[in-house]
Amino acid sequence: MTTEPNLGPVCPNCGEPWLRPTSLPGRYRCVYCLHRFELRSVCPDCGEHGTIVRMSNSMEMQCNHCGGSLLAES
Repeated sequence: MTTEPNLGPVCPNCGEPWLRPTSLPGRYRCVYCLHRFELRSVCPDCGEHGTIVRMSNSMEMQCNHCGGSLLAES
């Protein structure tokens, strides 16, 4: 049984696992489709406010309340 490698977070635009952080905190760019995204502190789906964790190894890109994405295209 083989497991697929974890290539990184999935891009909300194209669905490919090529979302990478940029040099600015809380900003991401998909190296596949080149769309840019910004991590928001307010969930666009439910309006719940959360704290943005800017540590790349422990970052949450999903709302803790509804599970929606906290990434918005910039």
